Amino acid sequence: MTGREEETNTAEAETISPVDFAQRVLRVELWAKQEEVLAALGEHRRVAVKSGNGLGKGFSAAVAALWFLYAHDPAIVLTTAPTFRQVRHLLWRQIHSLHRRAADDLGGKLLDTRWELGEDRYAMGLSADSADQFQGFHSPNVLVVVDEAEGVSDFIYEAVEAVMTSAGSRLLLIGNPTTTSGIFRRAFHEERSIYHCITISALDSPNVQSGRVIIPGLTTGKWVEERGRIWGKENPLYKSRVLGQFPDLADNALIRLSDVEAAVLRWQEFQVAASTGEVASPPEGDVVIGVDVARFGSDHSIILRRRGNRVEEIRAFNGLDTMALAGLVAAAIREHQPIQTCVDEVGIGSGVVDRLREQGLGVHGVNVARAARDKQVFANLRAEGYWRVRELFASGDIAIPPDQQLMGELAALTYGYNSQGALLMDSKGDLRKRGVASPDRADALMLAFVIPLSRPRLWT
Repeated sequence: MTGREEETNTAEAETISPVDFAQRVLRVELWAKQEEVLAALGEHRRVAVKSGNGLGKGFSAAVAALWFLYAHDPAIVLTTAPTFRQVRHLLWRQIHSLHRRAADDLGGKLLDTRWELGEDRYAMGLSADSADQFQGFHSPNVLVVVDEAEGVSDFIYEAVEAVMTSAGSRLLLIGNPTTTSGIFRRAFHEERSIYHCITISALDSPNVQSGRVIIPGLTTGKWVEERGRIWGKENPLYKSRVLGQFPDLADNALIRLSDVEAAVLRWQEFQVAASTGEVASPPEGDVVIGVDVARFGSDHSIILRRRGNRVEEIRAFNGLDTMALAGLVAAAIREHQPIQTCVDEVGIGSGVVDRLREQGLGVHGVNVARAARDKQVFANLRAEGYWRVRELFASGDIAIPPDQQLMGELAALTYGYNSQGALLMDSKGDLRKRGVASPDRADALMLAFVIPLSRPRLWT
């Protein structure tokens, strides 16, 4: 290549728009909202994108990172997410995939979470667990991409602002709108004047609008319909994961959606750590089983097992009689040797409790309608048990699997007070009036925590 050709290519790179870069260099097709995100980044200093699930927001962020370094010299691109595993396995996996499509044009040295085109021209991934990692980065052109932006703490955003001092700096926030506070939410509210804000709803998906799969991998109408039926369209999880809207946290909501999401992330992080040998296997902790017994045709009986404060398994059964369910619970007890098994004994659940005790299995029959231990604060044991669950989520001391039904049930739970001022959970009938299914999985989770564990004291 001659010197004149190199100068021409460099000039073209410096003037190419993000959308043209995606189409001409990466040779990928974008759908309308992805084009909107990339076009906005080419024109605005700060862009915030809130999105439902499966709509290609991470793909857009990966294209943006590659474009910025390709089109600017010198330049620094910093990408971050709440954990390094998210940085490595989400955004940078996309970056690697896109780089392979145009490796000859893009060039450079591509490492695990770093792409180098020169000493003063590189991209790298940083986890958002320490503000110190963002110190010392200076360039006339800087792009900071914050993926899963709803989970990044304010002190990291303060460190990011220190990087955003040059005239050529840009910031891209992209995530699911699950929080009720924090910088990501403020970008769409109090600080909207300095951000170009974009919302991507699943209803915008070409697959949803056409009723057929036009873009493989993008959210479909079937998924949207299923989420509406399972969660209910007024559920905070539906508003966030489907419509791309921040949930309006009701004054009487029991558990914040962001706390539910954080508990799922902790569970996923543990699974990855266990698979790589970073944590002990088998894991430590006492096993407890909670059993919710179905009462109506559409409801499910649930056997939930936790080890310590981490839920290991949730099994759901529909249409079982009490003896069949008792057999499944007995098998679970014999296999996992729980220190405690709590079975809902209200109504037909008493038959399950009786059968298990007949077999010599020590189970706790729990009637959540009975008086709470703290009668002045809670109207009954159900309210007290659920408040204990709320505290675990609020303190970050619980981990749950990404069970969409359980997540939706937890996000929909609400409470009130009786005439004596004692806290009372809204009934299942009240939930059904709001289009929310019976919280069978949530009840099993509550039962697994409702009775405090006690061990015999050893005297010496």
